[in-house]
Amino acid sequence: VKDDLPVYRGELFLEYHRAVHTTQSDFKYNLRACERALQTREALRVIGGNYVPLEMSTSWERYLFALFHDATPGSSINSVYQELNAELILLADRQYEFAMEEWPQQPAAKRSAYKDAFTIINPLAWCRRCIIELPSAYVPHDDYILSIEGNEWVPTQEIEGKEYASVRLKGLSAVRFKLTKEPPKDGFAYATATPTSLSNEILQAEFDEYGQLCSLTVRGQPLLLAQDEAASFTLHDDNPEAYDAWDMDHHIVWMKEKVVKEPVTLRVVACGHIASILRSEPIPIGSNGSSMVIEYRLYSKEDSLRVSCSVDWKESHKTLRYQVPTEYRGDVARFGAPFNFVDRSQIPQTHKEEGQWEVPASRWASVLNGSMSDGLSIVTQAKYGFRAKMGTLSFTLLRSSTFPDAKADRGMHTIQFAISRHEHKYGDNLIPTAAKADELFTQPFVLTRKEAEFVTPATEPPISFLVLGSAVPSWVMPSKTTNGFCIRLHEVAGANTHVSFSIPMSECVILVETVNLNETPMVKLDATYSSNVPGTNDKFSTFDLPIAAYKIVTLRVSLQSQPCN
Repeated sequence: VKDDLPVYRGELFLEYHRAVHTTQSDFKYNLRACERALQTREALRVIGGNYVPLEMSTSWERYLFALFHDATPGSSINSVYQELNAELILLADRQYEFAMEEWPQQPAAKRSAYKDAFTIINPLAWCRRCIIELPSAYVPHDDYILSIEGNEWVPTQEIEGKEYASVRLKGLSAVRFKLTKEPPKDGFAYATATPTSLSNEILQAEFDEYGQLCSLTVRGQPLLLAQDEAASFTLHDDNPEAYDAWDMDHHIVWMKEKVVKEPVTLRVVACGHIASILRSEPIPIGSNGSSMVIEYRLYSKEDSLRVSCSVDWKESHKTLRYQVPTEYRGDVARFGAPFNFVDRSQIPQTHKEEGQWEVPASRWASVLNGSMSDGLSIVTQAKYGFRAKMGTLSFTLLRSSTFPDAKADRGMHTIQFAISRHEHKYGDNLIPTAAKADELFTQPFVLTRKEAEFVTPATEPPISFLVLGSAVPSWVMPSKTTNGFCIRLHEVAGANTHVSFSIPMSECVILVETVNLNETPMVKLDATYSSNVPGTNDKFSTFDLPIAAYKIVTLRVSLQSQPCN
């Protein structure tokens, strides 16, 4: 019978319930924040050499409980969200508290040497530049702090009464910093700002008289924004025929108005080593007294324009969206998924394509040119409803349904997202768009309690990726079956790629292999190259791992159960 049945290739798309991507915005934000906190704690255990998995009943199981229907779609009653939001916030906060308590401590005899130091930890598996808020006890009197391990001078900048630093961290690394009054060794370029522009050494953005993005250039190449229409926030009538909390009807696409109807003056809030910031005054929106403050933020050495809108939302049966008209009109647009992506037509042709007038995406989407070699991306902190048609990329920020929760989404919201050029793979100071949400919205971990007690566990990370291609290491966790750790890699460009990585090879490491999702062994990996670090007894072995298009690969490193030197 199987051979006689028709075969359908493609996405099985349900054309209903678009509002579930957005309704109960705070709950969706707290879900993502809790997931990020749990993953950060797992990564810190691996970095600190603690390979004991989290206790599921007090960590992931509580998170998973919040994913039940109707909570996640946004169609539960108000008391459900009061209870679950409080639990998710508490669960996330506890992960950071526990991570700090679990971090290895210095022997008492060595603590005095680092009494003025603090530690910054990168829970992501790739090298990146981070902007961190300095602990209040370590705000420098001069303009710079010093990385003890790397002897790297780090610039700081005061922004609205708080001190920030720009630091470059290896993947899965812990670095100790200390105050210094000495002058810097190397210069550090400023980001610049005027009321109509932001720029750094990588990105230049310009804004029109309404405070809306009208031009964006990255690494000297302009992104193809529409010439006759700037990016904009839009307000839509949204009174679905049925299922208020979880449906949006098709006609809301056309029943819209621009939010900003009068010229807006953007004020320069900051301009310095670390960041340049433009911010509007409160802008009235809707008819019930709602308002919005728009902020654009550009960090030095970063290739994404960060956008933030602080909304006091009082509307009823309205939807707030953001759109970027472009000239990227290839046949398909690309939408993020938990493991890679989905390509969907952006050219309305049949009922199928028009039925995808708003679609789910896991925090990012891109419109691309015909060859799929260039495009524009929107990366969100915790938003999931997108639309891409005829070169215009947009997403939903807020709704205001009234049933079954009459208070759904009313109140204050701070919504963060970023606009950048689409990238398929890692390169020289480049990361794929599929990794941008974590890159932009996962903060490094700063040890601030009794810093002299804490120790950086090793001079090198437990694993260092030398080449990643189009594979994103999305999850680092202690192994559930051996004394060691696992890293899950997702191929995110739809192309065969290969990964190269090195591991410190003390006698502790006994096996490097790929495993399936249940950690059943699959392929043992042999080192392709081994070497000693000059001037030390440290030995590193390099491994190569081919990964086929779209594949999920889990890498496991097993170590001896007993302590070793």
